[in-house]
Amino acid sequence: MYGNNPVTGNEKAACEPLALGGWSMLGDLLSIEALGRAGFDFVGLDVQHGFFGFESTVRAIQQLDALGVPAFVRINFREIERLPRYLDAGASGAIIAMVTGPEDAELAVRLSRYQPKGARSYGGQRYGLRQEPADVADVQPSIYVMIETAEAARRVNEIAAVPQISGLYVGPVDLSLALGVPADRTDQDFVAALDQVISAAHSQRIQAGTFSTSGADARELAAIGFDEVVVSSDIALLRASLNEELAAARKHVEVEGRR
Repeated sequence: MYGNNPVTGNEKAACEPLALGGWSMLGDLLSIEALGRAGFDFVGLDVQHGFFGFESTVRAIQQLDALGVPAFVRINFREIERLPRYLDAGASGAIIAMVTGPEDAELAVRLSRYQPKGARSYGGQRYGLRQEPADVADVQPSIYVMIETAEAARRVNEIAAVPQISGLYVGPVDLSLALGVPADRTDQDFVAALDQVISAAHSQRIQAGTFSTSGADARELAAIGFDEVVVSSDIALLRASLNEELAAARKHVEVEGRR
């Protein structure tokens, strides 16, 4: 996290190194453990689209905490009132989906900070089992907001300037749908939208993040300026591996002359 001090493009080179994340849609603890042990810099728990209830999210946070891996929850802004409970459970931070402007980002930050600077009620992370700083003003979970609506894209510079947000995340498919352009990095309008988010984030010395479909795709996204990239999800990787291995097995059978 860089803070919100404006920075030039040249100064950006001195910022933090690339962070690569794992992502869980399945909500299964064995899948969470595999992600946690794989070497990712963080693991996202998709409460917005994945198969997580509150209790399964808490168990996943506990497991990642025990493995020493930061856990981030992705929630829809329409469910922002749930944010403090995930933070009480020990989440390192949150990625807030479907924001429309700086007001949404400001509310997310307020709900993540204790009074009097914020609006979060004190309960203690996992109710005293997880040690917190002596001064709870130092408890400042990372809050990222997603740029994936037309309004958010229009107001991206205002959103990036909200104090204490950690970064902007592009939701590539939703952003492409909102703007009416293909989610294709050969499309000039889509590339321009990505560049706008990256520039807005870096101008405020905060992170620019997004989602990839593979390790090779993650490398390409890092090359165009993203600081954090999610390397696919557990279900996507499982599906791809199943398809690849089944195709390989069938090819072998065909080579041997069997049907």
